[in-house]
Amino acid sequence: MNDETSMSAEPLRKTTEVFTAPVHTGTQIHWQQGVLELPQPFRLECGAVLEDARLAWQCAGPADAPLIVALGGISAHRRVCAADGNGWWEDQCGAGKTLDTNRFRVLGIDWLGGCDESSGARGDREFPAVSTADQARAVLALLNRLGVRRVHLLVGASYGGNVAQQLAALLGERVRRLVLLSAAHRPAQFGLGLRHIQRAILELGDASAEALALARSLAVLCYRTTEGVEQRFASDESRDGVIGWLQHHGTSFARRFDPKAYVCLGRSLDEHCIDPATIRAPTTLFAVREDLTVPLSLLREYADRAGAHCELVEISSVHGHDAFLKEADAVSQVLATALESAP
Repeated sequence: MNDETSMSAEPLRKTTEVFTAPVHTGTQIHWQQGVLELPQPFRLECGAVLEDARLAWQCAGPADAPLIVALGGISAHRRVCAADGNGWWEDQCGAGKTLDTNRFRVLGIDWLGGCDESSGARGDREFPAVSTADQARAVLALLNRLGVRRVHLLVGASYGGNVAQQLAALLGERVRRLVLLSAAHRPAQFGLGLRHIQRAILELGDASAEALALARSLAVLCYRTTEGVEQRFASDESRDGVIGWLQHHGTSFARRFDPKAYVCLGRSLDEHCIDPATIRAPTTLFAVREDLTVPLSLLREYADRAGAHCELVEISSVHGHDAFLKEADAVSQVLATALESAP
């Protein structure tokens, strides 16, 4: 095992903050957060070197509890759950929930190349291409600095599932179980086409906030299903329901995200590629039959290539790709089963 994949006792290079605070349910949770200065030089797969690379993270739960690493989509961040209830996965993470912060530590990160506190592609700064493998190496560096010997559960959804695949390959036997929600080993052709159109919108709109809002609105529409949109908005006689819904999602997204970050992470998703056979951890795949951007055929292909240690769970949902956020009961069941079966 080389220096990059082995656990290091070297302390965190950035002082972390540790505190206990009540969440919105009134339950006390132990929180730890910080910003890790990544090893220098931090060389990316594209050949570029990130100077002064930083990875922001948050961990919620007892300090000595088994660790869960939870990685979300492009728009996700380090706050899997949050004291104010504004985590990206509050349905699953928190005291008494499936990812129970009374029993487990739950770790999340801000993406490299994103728009939060990690080194990112935002403003006027030129930022190189970041691969899913680069993201995984950054998370591995964090786990090593935190002294994590084993990851009890590694769960990734959408883009986070792509990164989780790369991280599982690096960790080897250090990860007990892997759950991938609507994430395949390579991009789907529909997804490639969608992100190409999104980038064209941003280019034509000079990467303005309005162009970003429109590009995101297109993605939101494609993350759902025609039947789901029909069921939700067909009774709106003014026909403004679906338009207002899309405008709301696009505008709110543009307030917190940067066009360059959106392009950077979208290209990272486009370039993702891994051989499932290189991942040895027992794996559960969660697939949605109606998902346009990660079709069922790709998850079946993944399962075939991964072998006997990989199981595929299929559901139907009018929420399409967004089912990992919207189908709380089905996702909870998958996570609970994985936690129970982790060796």
